[in-house]
Amino acid sequence: MQPQRRHLDSEAFELQREGQESPWLAVFIADWCQPCETLLSRLSSASPESIRDLPVGVVDVDREPALAERYGVKGTPTLILFIDGEPRLTRVGALSEPQLLQIGEECGRH
Repeated sequence: MQPQRRHLDSEAFELQREGQESPWLAVFIADWCQPCETLLSRLSSASPESIRDLPVGVVDVDREPALAERYGVKGTPTLILFIDGEPRLTRVGALSEPQLLQIGEECGRH
């Protein structure tokens, strides 16, 4: 099963953040960013032990610059793990499978 992936504008992002009790990932990307495509591909093919079942919200930083600024996004891709509506973990770059596994382990602690 692949993670649920939704493209989020500011309003949808806030609804997701406020309404999602379980952990979820916000991935800040840009259309022109090749490492972003790499990360999205890795998220789609991640092993079941990692983060495969987490909902994923995708935010285009060019379309939603205020969201990117609000969460301190300085580079793409940036992945933010939200737990109970709050950002708990931020990683930048096209993360490897072991790095994605660490995020999954973080979710297991909450």
